[in-house]
Amino acid sequence: MLPLLSFSREIDEDYVIEGAGTGVEGSYLVKVTLTSKDLSVSDDLFLKYAVHGVLFRGFESQQHRQHQRAMAESNQQEEHADFYEVFFKGDMSPYAEVMEGSRQVRLSGKRYRISSVIQVYKDKLRHYLEEKGVINKLTNGFGE
Repeated sequence: MLPLLSFSREIDEDYVIEGAGTGVEGSYLVKVTLTSKDLSVSDDLFLKYAVHGVLFRGFESQQHRQHQRAMAESNQQEEHADFYEVFFKGDMSPYAEVMEGSRQVRLSGKRYRISSVIQVYKDKLRHYLEEKGVINKLTNGFGE
């Protein structure tokens, strides 16, 4: 697996993504939890982790009875490493949005566990990545 953290050295790679309910049509609602030494974690960083999680990890939630597999195939992150390195340094706001008032903070030892709920616009994200040729196109199941 490629190091995700080329865009941040202050956040542990071991982020958590889970389903957070039902988003508007064409989107997923996910909760991302990061661990940090300080509280100054930007909304932009949450967007990057949410998009990364939807693309390469998938998510589930027992509470919301959700299970969503990763959008991309397991090898596509490494196969298109140059693309994703640039992509994740860019603006994620066309593909995700932090839900206002959703941030939660807990102190765990000497580090903070910070969570936010993010709406990921999966249809926009998929369309863009398919256009760029870095994820496989969906078929309608009828050989097209």
